[in-house]
Amino acid sequence: MTMDGGLERLVRILNDFCICPPPPDLPSSLYGLTPPNTRPPKLSPSLNPHPYDKQAAYRFSLAFQCVVNIGVRGSEPIRSRVVQAGTLDVVGCVLEAWLANKGFAISPSSSATGLPRETREQRQARRDAHMQQRQREQAAQLARQLEHMQQHQKLQQQQQQQQQRGQSRLPLQLPPVSDSYIADVSLFFR
Repeated sequence: MTMDGGLERLVRILNDFCICPPPPDLPSSLYGLTPPNTRPPKLSPSLNPHPYDKQAAYRFSLAFQCVVNIGVRGSEPIRSRVVQAGTLDVVGCVLEAWLANKGFAISPSSSATGLPRETREQRQARRDAHMQQRQREQAAQLARQLEHMQQHQKLQQQQQQQQQRGQSRLPLQLPPVSDSYIADVSLFFR
């Protein structure tokens, strides 16, 4: 096979399927119901199309097994012919299709995750958005603490007014306020 061009033919079958797997055959063309002058449309390259021809996939699988067996079991000159025939491109294409199917980026990038590298402007925008989110959270926390203090002061005033009038029907129970809570709130007023 390495001498008569059979290996190159197998690699060509593999390469054609990797670049653009053929779509399933139409039943009308299978039974000869299409006009003889119709030509199938030119296929665009796609990495992982959903519908593809099952028979072409079987041919690909068989050709791949043949090339792998030749490359694994052959002598050193035969293995070098397998590489010269272009098998590494096919293996790379198969790995790219598998990675793309698993959701990994297949374009070259400098990051370890395979994602494109973040530009300086994108990084600054991300930091600004994070800083704004922190400021919003701090403002909401401050508003809650101020509301709690106002409620506490209002309850104290009501209790003092009831004591002054001598009309204390039910004693108001105020939640204890610790010194650390007052110190935390006073930090926001500076």
